[in-house]
Amino acid sequence: MAYIGKVSIKSNSHMEHAIDYITKEEKALGLDEFKKALNERLIHIQDVNTNSGEHSTCINCSSQNTYKDFENIRKAFGQDKGVIAHHYYQSFQKDDNMTPELAHQIGVELAKKMFPNFQVVVSTHIDREHIHNHIIVNSCNIVSGQKWHSNKSSLKAIQKESDKLCLQNGLGVITKDSKYKGIDRTTYQLGLNGKSWKIHLVRDLEKAVECCHSKDEFISFMNERGYSVKYKDIHITITKDGEKKGIRVDTLAKQFGEKFKKENLERKMGYYSPLPAEIVKKYQPKPKTETVPSKSNWEQYEQWYFRKNNYLPSTPTNIVRDSRSVRLAQIAGKSLFYSKNIFDFVLRAMILLLSLRQRKVRTHKPVRYKKVQTLPIKRSPDYVTFGNIKYRELTSTAGENYSIKISLDKLLLIANQPILYSGMIDKNNNSVTITVKKKDKNFLASLINLSDKQQQLDEQSEKLANSQIYHELKETAKHNGEKLKYLIVTPEQVQILRDNFIQFAYF
Repeated sequence: MAYIGKVSIKSNSHMEHAIDYITKEEKALGLDEFKKALNERLIHIQDVNTNSGEHSTCINCSSQNTYKDFENIRKAFGQDKGVIAHHYYQSFQKDDNMTPELAHQIGVELAKKMFPNFQVVVSTHIDREHIHNHIIVNSCNIVSGQKWHSNKSSLKAIQKESDKLCLQNGLGVITKDSKYKGIDRTTYQLGLNGKSWKIHLVRDLEKAVECCHSKDEFISFMNERGYSVKYKDIHITITKDGEKKGIRVDTLAKQFGEKFKKENLERKMGYYSPLPAEIVKKYQPKPKTETVPSKSNWEQYEQWYFRKNNYLPSTPTNIVRDSRSVRLAQIAGKSLFYSKNIFDFVLRAMILLLSLRQRKVRTHKPVRYKKVQTLPIKRSPDYVTFGNIKYRELTSTAGENYSIKISLDKLLLIANQPILYSGMIDKNNNSVTITVKKKDKNFLASLINLSDKQQQLDEQSEKLANSQIYHELKETAKHNGEKLKYLIVTPEQVQILRDNFIQFAYF
């Protein structure tokens, strides 16, 4: 189990102090023995330097002068005001049998997955009873110049990815029944060392419901154990002697379980009675107004990329098509039945697309094919890559991936549309495997005019994913001199494996 929290850094002195603190030799882990291996696994964009420091790992920045590297990027993009960095901490439960090496590996993988195109420092500390990672992220994206958007959604996404990495490495995670779910940082840190008064309160409440049978007995029981109790119609607030702030039992229930709600405590002690309707109505919370969900950092990066390259202004509900691309797709589709070398035709079609940018375009219309983003062709006799993002960059970022196989004529309908995708063309059967983020699967189906076959596309995507994982498992087993295990499982067992992020393929 790992708990994720964060602190915003708003001043240069604060950030310089934070970086100096997390890379202190007496606190940080020495990583000489596997420094090289970690460095080789780091994913960085546009050949930005990635170094592995002696006591920490630096991504997209130098380990010698990290603070200055952060500052130079922010100043280059004019983003040196407001929040200039984010300090995340990843604390592991001490009974997880965690090693410093594994903790650091998980921290580095989390940083690679969640902060692509950002400068990051990951340092593992072993100076307390529990091992923990410090992750400092520069606020400015090194490619787009946009700031990292820190909100509840991004913190939730980081926690989810951290849970996934923990499960993949045989560690526990924070579940709905976990006593640490939703607790604040101070309570969590003190709880690990057995010093949190809230955790002691939970234990005392568990004893109280066993021996108390009235309101007065409950108050007297808690007073004898050093608590003051404010017992009102709607709330019970308990304060530990010597503490400045108390806590409502309903708030405690959100952190430690529903059994600590006022109603459930009273039921357990045998004196619960429903409150009059007028009192319930008086304390009824106001309905929350609907708010627009905040965009993820990946969505912010996508929008910047599409604006920069003048992509068509399509949305999932309103697809804008260029008649020239549709016509070329129709021509390519017809030629599938006549041409023996469709791949050569598609390459000629790509050249034609590039030549269209020389035509005069009316000023009130967007530039259609200012640049068709193609990737360098791999020297392979059977396959060639195409798309606006590298496959490794797309799949290494947070979020599930989605792959389908389509005909070549459908590929032209995707070009210059606002969707990040990577394609691999198979010259043997005139098809292309398209990979996008799963959140874009409906948009992809709309672009290629297959919205009515979404279920079939989903089934195909699952088969492709299974095939790829099966190939990876075979290669890994062959490399390690092992054999794959084959089991007959139920759909429920498949779901359990998936929920625990265990790598498997099933057919």
